[in-house]
Amino acid sequence: MVLPAAVVAARRRQSVRSRAAWVVGSSIALLGYPLGRWLLADRTRSRPPDGLCSELRGLGLLTITEELVWGDQVEPAIGVPATAALFALKHPLIDGRWRRVLGLALFWLGLAVVRRQSRWHALLVHLAANGAGVAVGHWLEQDQF
Repeated sequence: MVLPAAVVAARRRQSVRSRAAWVVGSSIALLGYPLGRWLLADRTRSRPPDGLCSELRGLGLLTITEELVWGDQVEPAIGVPATAALFALKHPLIDGRWRRVLGLALFWLGLAVVRRQSRWHALLVHLAANGAGVAVGHWLEQDQF
C-alpha cells in the first residue's frame, strides 16, 4: 500500500511542477517579446506584408520549422542561453531590426522552460504567440514582427 501511495504522490508533485513550468515559461515567452521591444524602443510603422491567411500559414510553417531545428537540434547541442542568443540574433540579420533582439531572446528562454516539460506544449505556445502577433498586426494595421 505504501508504494502505490508514494507513486501517486510523486506523480502529483511532478504534475504541479509541470503546470508551474508551463505557466512561467508561457508567461515569459508571451510577455518577453513585447517587453523587450518596448524596453529597446522598437516600433514598427509598416502594415502587415501579406494577407491574414497567407501570414498565418507562412508563420505556422516557420514556427514548426523553428521548433524542429532550434528546439530539437540546436538547443540540446549548445544549451538554452546560447540558443536563445543565436535565435534572437538571426532575426535582425534577416530584417535589420536590431531592437527586437532582447524580446526574441526572452521569448526563446520562455519557450525553453516550457520545452523542458513538453516539446508539444512549446510548439503550441510558439504557434499561439505567432498567430496572435499576426492577428493583432492585421487588426492594428501595424506589423508586429
